[in-house]
Amino acid sequence: MQDIRVLVADDEIPARGELKYELATIPGVQIVGECKNGKEVLDFLNVHPNVDILFLDIEMPFMNGLECAKEIQRRDYPVKIVFATGYSQFAVQAFDLEAFDYILKPYDEKRIQRTIKRYADSLELRENHRSPGEIINTSQRISLQTKDKTVMISPAQEIIIISTEKSDRSLFYTTSGIIESRMALRDAEQLLAPHGFFRTHKGYIVNLAMIQELESQDNGTLLLTMNYFPKEKVPVSRHYIKDFKNTLHISKKNTEKEPPPAESGRGFWIRKCIASDTPFLV
Repeated sequence: MQDIRVLVADDEIPARGELKYELATIPGVQIVGECKNGKEVLDFLNVHPNVDILFLDIEMPFMNGLECAKEIQRRDYPVKIVFATGYSQFAVQAFDLEAFDYILKPYDEKRIQRTIKRYADSLELRENHRSPGEIINTSQRISLQTKDKTVMISPAQEIIIISTEKSDRSLFYTTSGIIESRMALRDAEQLLAPHGFFRTHKGYIVNLAMIQELESQDNGTLLLTMNYFPKEKVPVSRHYIKDFKNTLHISKKNTEKEPPPAESGRGFWIRKCIASDTPFLV
């Protein structure tokens, strides 16, 4: 497999240096350049469009990271964008721009390694011409078919998140790893809804039983932290949030009174914390 070509963009020299240091320790990563604002990123990609991953800060002069990402999307550059920032409040906007990942400063070595591995795994699937195939529904389990094998899994117990990079391909985050499937997210939604899954965003479906934490955002949306992938922040967009709360039977009106003493478990704490707009741990 060829090296993963990485471009780093941050207006702060120490931050760029730290990120480059972490990336340089990962085998197979080639840092092809660095920029200090969004305009420089676009100029670089105009000359070198074959960059694989762009680590992009948000708060930068002249052109910030979100503006830069919108322009990259408009120009249809194939680069995967990983927002690397000190601000969690931009996460929903970042995912709306189909970001590949969202990493918070200060940088965590293992978190960066996981992002690179996730990209390398998807690249290996393409280079090996693997066709993950279809999902076949059974009464208790589903099978994810790949070129080499068929993986039988229990949706409720083993699938955590389903995300999409393109309209015809989804990534299944499972308790044993990430599986790529050539299935549209809408088809996965239809298949998995009876198993306790919910679409929270145009690019995400989650297993409701695997929610670890809910965090309210200033714009009225939510960020979810999931079991097994605690640093992957999954957005609940405004389009889905009402149905999300209704599905979990949570609302301020329903939680004005204390629930019966016998009630406990995940549903109780979700209702309690959503009502008060505070994050919680299950």
